[in-house]
Amino acid sequence: MASTDDPFDPQSGLQRDSTLLRFLLDQPGLLVVVVDPDDRIRLFNRECERLSGFRAEEVLGKSLRSTLFPTADVPAARGLAPGTCTGDIDEEHTSRWVTRSGDVRRIRWTRKVLSDHDGEAGHVLAAGIDVTNLDPAPHARYVSDVRLVQLVDGLPVLVAHLDTGLRVLFANHGYRDWFGLDPLEQVGKHVRDVIGPEAFSVLRPRFEQALSGNKAVHHGKVPYAHGGTRFIHGTYSPSYNEHGRIDGVYILAVDLSEQQALRKRLDEETRRSRAIVENAIDGIITIDEQGIVRFFNRSAERIFGYRASEMIGRNVSTLMPEPDRSRHDEYIRHYLETGEASILGIGREVTGLHRDGSRIDLHLAVTEARDNGKRHFVGFLRDISDLKRAEREARERLAELAHVDRVAAMGGLATGLAHEISQPLTAIRATAEACLGMLGSPQPDLNNLTRALEQISRQGQRAGDVIEQLREFMRKGQSDSLALHDPNAMIRNVLALLRHELETAGIAVEFDLESPLCQCMVNRIQIEQVVFNLVRNAIDAMADIEGERILRFESRRVHDSDAACEISVIDSGPGVADTHKDRLFHPFFSTKTRGMGQGLTICRSILDAHGGRLTADNHPERGAAFRFTLPLPGGRGEDG
Repeated sequence: MASTDDPFDPQSGLQRDSTLLRFLLDQPGLLVVVVDPDDRIRLFNRECERLSGFRAEEVLGKSLRSTLFPTADVPAARGLAPGTCTGDIDEEHTSRWVTRSGDVRRIRWTRKVLSDHDGEAGHVLAAGIDVTNLDPAPHARYVSDVRLVQLVDGLPVLVAHLDTGLRVLFANHGYRDWFGLDPLEQVGKHVRDVIGPEAFSVLRPRFEQALSGNKAVHHGKVPYAHGGTRFIHGTYSPSYNEHGRIDGVYILAVDLSEQQALRKRLDEETRRSRAIVENAIDGIITIDEQGIVRFFNRSAERIFGYRASEMIGRNVSTLMPEPDRSRHDEYIRHYLETGEASILGIGREVTGLHRDGSRIDLHLAVTEARDNGKRHFVGFLRDISDLKRAEREARERLAELAHVDRVAAMGGLATGLAHEISQPLTAIRATAEACLGMLGSPQPDLNNLTRALEQISRQGQRAGDVIEQLREFMRKGQSDSLALHDPNAMIRNVLALLRHELETAGIAVEFDLESPLCQCMVNRIQIEQVVFNLVRNAIDAMADIEGERILRFESRRVHDSDAACEISVIDSGPGVADTHKDRLFHPFFSTKTRGMGQGLTICRSILDAHGGRLTADNHPERGAAFRFTLPLPGGRGEDG
């Protein structure tokens, strides 16, 4: 036995009979070690020398753990420093020593803190026995413990073991990852010195709860001294020795800072998205596969008059008039079974039902969404009742304006119409007088009389046709009175009305009409008015020119996305001046001295309402060329 410090000096606290002490220290099988507060070996008896293979002179003054403990055990070693011992006699514990030859021995210890004269903890006396041979599988257990340490070090979490004085007994590599601290250097330190006073203040209640025998959890922010504030989920559990007594605290902490930041961003995005959806101008309704309403935003409340709380959980068909209300569930079943969608991804106009029973004009677009494998359907609705009402009023105003335009045009037609009617009337009068003469003869010629009466009938029919054409043209044609008509026939109807004016103005009419031409879904009176206005403009444009006056009509089929045919009205006048092209269709602009500037505006409005278009340009060989298109059957014009 050897020592650099006399362990029997009164300062050491071993105030015993020296003979008795030396006898005890030299007992076979009894390992006796004294360490100072810095874990340096101050006494190493002969049994220690025999077991370890080290002489006392070789180890005195050195760290016990660094000299004799296996490297893998150092982080978790309880050590013998006074700060790691509590009470008068510390409970038993087992540690490993590595001998000079490399063997690993298991030793069971009992420790005693030796206080100095001031009552402060000084040296530690430990007595132990070699229990290696008592363990049936020491090597296997050693390997298992080493692997356990390696496993804990590889976890992306913070793991630590504190003693009852909250000093670090073990710290895994998480301390390096979190705080940039060497785990081995933290052993023996108070946890407050490792994590900082602010963090210790936050976590202290958890440590105390664990030391009282209850598991504790901390879920929240911790202001660590190293590495900054982290959002963690920490578990603090009591640790027990082999006698079932609490000997410390196990710490397992997971850093949730990134997940918490992501969750916060997602919450913000969710709140922002919900605010947008809730305050959107359009109504937004979500239903499930059974047609049950799952979401109903504020605009939907405004549109239908129901509160969200009244609609959520009810079938969306509540918002539909018949027959859609009875058929809606079948629509959904058909789509789920066949995948055939009649409305998904396609905006269309529908009719909704307000809470008060009134009908609502809506524009509806539906999209499909999936959540955890379940289908949901999201409907975006816009109340277009005011728009549809405005459209109807605009059509009515257009019809009124067009009727006024036609009435104004009749002043110029009066002479021609009088001529058209006077011819059949004159013929009727002359033929009737001839009939009367034949009836006055002794033997009237019945064959001649029959032919004369037939002539009277034909002339009467002709006069009636002229009057009927005039009545039709003067009607207030409604925008929704649509039917299939031949554009070529409408051109000829207009020319019949204007035949006298054309003849008086010396205008020759040419035709290049494709026949047969397609049928178009139009309001015949309105389209004839367009042709009428264009012909009257052409007559006026050619009034002052010298030379041939020719009015040409062309019609042809077209094959674009929204038109069926194109009609051209081409005159041989001076054409459209460049300065007038940009304002030609503006209201109240006219090149005529007495014109109101409404004719072309009305024409374009009529064609826009039908889904057609009107353009004007100069023909390369003639004068002005006005062209307009008419829609396909079933196109926009069919909806009015």
